[in-house]
Amino acid sequence: MINAQRTTISQVLASQLMTNSATITANLDTIQADYAEVIFNFSAELNTNADGPTISFLESDDTVVTNFATFDADFERATEDLTSAKPGVYKINLLGRKRFLRVSISTAAGDTNDDVTVGVIGILSRKEQEPANAAAMIQSGGFAVIG
Repeated sequence: MINAQRTTISQVLASQLMTNSATITANLDTIQADYAEVIFNFSAELNTNADGPTISFLESDDTVVTNFATFDADFERATEDLTSAKPGVYKINLLGRKRFLRVSISTAAGDTNDDVTVGVIGILSRKEQEPANAAAMIQSGGFAVIG
């Protein structure tokens, strides 16, 4: 088995604009994976006095919203600095974790000075089984597997 092919890519959240006091969430099914990289793609804030978003990760064995709980406070980020566009990369060891990861992004309440644009990609690796073909390496979204 070729380790590089034991990977799948998911578009967890398509790039979208968030206004003040907004929260967006999405789940990533980590079944058969031992490792995850979650990549946030943030655009630059329009105003220098804007407050960046708060990022949280939660986990659950199912997709029932009330069952999700924070598993590591170190992953929590409050008011992420978005003076310039940047990615935020989180590397998560899934051994001992629950099946579903929930990504939550919240913008500051009352921050009418700026909107936040963000997209999230999930890369699951160290999978138990190699995907059967190139198409199976992609869980969702409009990616192409090259090579």
